[in-house]
Amino acid sequence: MAKVMHMQQTLPASVSEVFNALTNNDALQQWFAEHTAVSIEDGRYDFWGQYTPETPNDAEGRHELQIAQTGSRLRFTWLLRGTDTTVDIRLTERNDKTILGLWHYDIPSIPQAEPDCYSMGDVWCLWLDNLRRYLEGRPVTRLDFSTSRMGNLSTTIEIDGSAADVWGVLTDPSQRNRWITNDANEEPSVGASWVDWGEHGGLEVLKIVAEKELSLGWKIGGEDTVVTWTLEESGSQTRLTLSHSGFAPNRHSDGEWGGWMSFLAWIKSMVEMGSDWLPPVTELTKKTLLFYSAVIVAQQDTLLGDSDDEWR
Repeated sequence: MAKVMHMQQTLPASVSEVFNALTNNDALQQWFAEHTAVSIEDGRYDFWGQYTPETPNDAEGRHELQIAQTGSRLRFTWLLRGTDTTVDIRLTERNDKTILGLWHYDIPSIPQAEPDCYSMGDVWCLWLDNLRRYLEGRPVTRLDFSTSRMGNLSTTIEIDGSAADVWGVLTDPSQRNRWITNDANEEPSVGASWVDWGEHGGLEVLKIVAEKELSLGWKIGGEDTVVTWTLEESGSQTRLTLSHSGFAPNRHSDGEWGGWMSFLAWIKSMVEMGSDWLPPVTELTKKTLLFYSAVIVAQQDTLLGDSDDEWR
């Protein structure tokens, strides 16, 4: 079943700066897509390449720009998984910052034949964090769709911060409630729950080596998998490695890959931006509340609707 996704991000820049980042091809290629050919005059919002889902070529990456209101709104089409979808972006300036509202309409459900396909929610979370980092002059995290991940996963990210700071994001209850859970109330201990996602499983603490390693067990679809965070401090930076093992070698792991890459980007931004960082607020239902952080749940009433009056 197709669906609509509604997200909102507060950005530390003026509306004109954000609109330029959304429409200038040089800017878009730094945070959004490998290749872009956006032209308001020609009514095109084209993007393609390895950083775009399904890695379209230039012909496949052509998108009609339906609405282009300078400084306030963009609306374009996007053929995704064989379905015509529409992306609507609205901007409004509040207290020297810009609120960006995103609606992605008619997103097709993940096919049953591809249960581990990437989630567009994870993709947009990463892109919106990249947009904020670009506006602040920081390097971004890319999600490469040109290779399908099979079996176990492992990736590393460099963070400007100490191992103690990174460890705090992974273990401190108030920090975990900012990005991955909504019910953390104590430091992790072996055998305790780190995240509980109800019938979809939870992560249980298997091993703790303070500021060096946190290992978690996660039962997925009958497979006993292990998620391990490893920290290595060097000078003013910390190398954070995430590994997710226990998958069959021929199992598609793109879904987990997209989710972990989004979370890694958030951890990096949390450490580097401190209390100024906030995740994009995703509109939730009663069924999805369990899977989002306390910060996102608490900010549901800040979401602006799709009427023009709310964006003036």
